[in-house]
Amino acid sequence: MKIEDIQMRPFECHQSSISCAHGCERCWFFKERWGVELRGVQVKEGADLGKIYHKFQQLGPGHEQEVRAWVTGMQTELMARVDKGEDLDGQLLRQANLLTTLYNKALAMAKLFWERYPTPSYLKTIGTEIKHTMTIPNGPLKGMVLTGTIDKLVQDTRNGNIWIRDHKRTGMNTLDVIFAGFPWSPQARIYRILAEDFCNNFTPLIGTKHPVVGFILDGIMKPGIKLCGKDEKNAKAWNCSVEDAYLRRVKEWYDEKDTDAIKSQAIMFNEPLYPMELSTELIKIYDLSKRGNHPKEYQRDPSRFHCFLYDSPCIYLDLCESPMSKWPELFDTKYKIKEEEKNENSETNG
Repeated sequence: MKIEDIQMRPFECHQSSISCAHGCERCWFFKERWGVELRGVQVKEGADLGKIYHKFQQLGPGHEQEVRAWVTGMQTELMARVDKGEDLDGQLLRQANLLTTLYNKALAMAKLFWERYPTPSYLKTIGTEIKHTMTIPNGPLKGMVLTGTIDKLVQDTRNGNIWIRDHKRTGMNTLDVIFAGFPWSPQARIYRILAEDFCNNFTPLIGTKHPVVGFILDGIMKPGIKLCGKDEKNAKAWNCSVEDAYLRRVKEWYDEKDTDAIKSQAIMFNEPLYPMELSTELIKIYDLSKRGNHPKEYQRDPSRFHCFLYDSPCIYLDLCESPMSKWPELFDTKYKIKEEEKNENSETNG
């Protein structure tokens, strides 16, 4: 691959790109403007668990078989690639097998969340997995494109108020990693702007105009146990399904936690739509998006904090450590340019 042939893709600002640019300009450039990603399949247990758990929360109780069919479809696609000889390092097969374990774990998490926090009858779902893109119409950020996928928008039918609802899970031993500082996080602020714009443009879904008043943030710890032979033995002893035996054991795991392992909290918005802190970050990233198509125009993180984030090295570390003369070889063996995704319409459910 010729490095000089790599073109910058149009930039659309989403909440994770703000966090990325705040930490490392070079990482932001590789990810957002060039679309650099690793070759091969990276098995990401936490990410896959999150996808399945979100699917349960998107569809709600009573749709377990739909989620199972969705997961089975992913496994079928992976096995088809294995059969074609694409699984050179065994990661495709590993991921296909792991999805069954993750389905069982996500199902137990969802059922226990629904048991503790059943959705009130007065909350009406406006839409789920809403992919929305907007252009800032005026001011110093005029022309900047914001985009994101909102987990769920719900309306309180008692007063018409709109809430953004988001589900998060963590493998840490505290839910503080989810809730601490969330009101001023890029996600809370960007999703609020997107939700306001979406509701203003799709009023038939909600009737007359109503304010977006806050977030309903749902958090849950990932259980540290998986379905195994112990559950098969318990199922026979308790005369129940293996899944129900596992659910019972997961519930006991949560009960043994010293701190809350499942939590749902309403967070009211109490600041302007564009607070100074957010505007400063957006202006910085907007200026960043106007720079040229050369990595040297984007500074690496001098603190090195971003070089080893979340207990693993940044995937672009080899590029940052190597002279550009070595990059064609790295792109032939380790990296590739991600194919741009086609735009999809927002998915809504009345």
